[in-house]
This record gives sequence, structure tokens and C-alpha cells, in this order.
Amino acid sequence: MTDKDDEGNNVVPIGGNGAKPPPDTLDIACLWLDAKLGDGLVNIHFHSVPVGKPKAFFRVNPDPAYRKLTEVYIHKPEDSPDEQTYIIAPQMRGVIEEARRCTLVTCIYRDGTPRLWPLKLPKEGEKDNEAWKSARSAAKTAFDKWVKLLWQGGRYHTRDAQPGYAPDPDWRKLPAYDDLVRLAFGEHNIIQDKKHPIVQELFGAPSKKSDGDDGIC
Repeated sequence: MTDKDDEGNNVVPIGGNGAKPPPDTLDIACLWLDAKLGDGLVNIHFHSVPVGKPKAFFRVNPDPAYRKLTEVYIHKPEDSPDEQTYIIAPQMRGVIEEARRCTLVTCIYRDGTPRLWPLKLPKEGEKDNEAWKSARSAAKTAFDKWVKLLWQGGRYHTRDAQPGYAPDPDWRKLPAYDDLVRLAFGEHNIIQDKKHPIVQELFGAPSKKSDGDDGIC
């Protein structure tokens, strides 16, 4: 029995009951790429990871594998408001007085973007201060809930996000910790010897003159 439309015309089913669609029918199935390539929603690829204190509501990964104790130097360029963080390689520890120990923790924003946050620690014989202690306390609070950092009275406070702000993070989607560090620092932001440009700047190394430069203008 042939189906009829509202005006009594025959209706030819497309793809149903074994009927073949007419030649000019658009083949929707041919439009899609192989599903094995991924849909971009579950396969997240990070090309860089920022370093520094979180600037929006965040969580901190409570897994100890996603935080490590290291030594860093935080550089503040004169011509830029942004800080630059450098990890000190073992052979250079103790060379830069301004460097200090820190715990490098893994944070995440609501959209799944990761961030590494250096939590400063006092040097041996140095007194801990409220700024450092309150930052570490805020990081622990962020183990269990979404919070935002607030600076007041010489210390950090946290503001809780409202209920429903975001579900708990799916930490399984993050790359391994070492891969996050590699994306965040690369080779340039790891100080391995005294030839590093930052070390040269800190210790007032003479600028290199180009060939033929006799210093006379």
C-alpha cells in the first residue's frame, strides 16, 4: 500500500522498507569524516600551559602525582606587567639568590584549561609569611570546591563559587604531569647553566658586540 500526503499524492519513502532514494537525494552519510579521528569534544590537545596564580574560579588537582617540589625564579621584566617563571635545574640550584623553593600544583578552570601554580615556600632558616601560607591554604580549599582568589589585608582569601557553577573536574582528561610541565616551560624557561639569558641579565654580564662594533658612534 502506497502512502498518501494531505493532497492525495503518492509518497515515496526514502530509505525505508528497502526502497532506494531517488538519484538527486542528498547522501548525508557521505558528509562525515571517519569517527576514529575524534570529534574535538573528548579529545583535547593542549599546546601550551600558563604558569601563575589562577585569575578565575578554579580547582586544584588533589592527586599528589600532579604537584612537585622544585626551585623556581620568578622574573618581573621592567617593560611588562607579566611575571615569567623559570625552573632551576639541579646543577644551578644555589646560584641564583632570588630563586626559592615552591610546590608546583596543577589547577584547572571550568572549561578544562589547565594551569600550573607555584606555591612559594620559605628558604631554610627563613620565616614563612602570610602571603605564602594563605596561598597554600587556598590551594588546599580548591581540592574540594570551585574558588576564586582574593587579596586582602596582606593575605589570600577564597570566594566560593555558587552551587551549580561547574561539575567536579574530570582530571583523567589532563595530560601527565611531566607533559604539562614540558608544555608550560619548554627548554627556554628551564635554567640549566650560566649561559641562560636570565642568568646573564641577573649577574650583569656584558652585552655581546656585533662584529665590527668598536663602540664609536
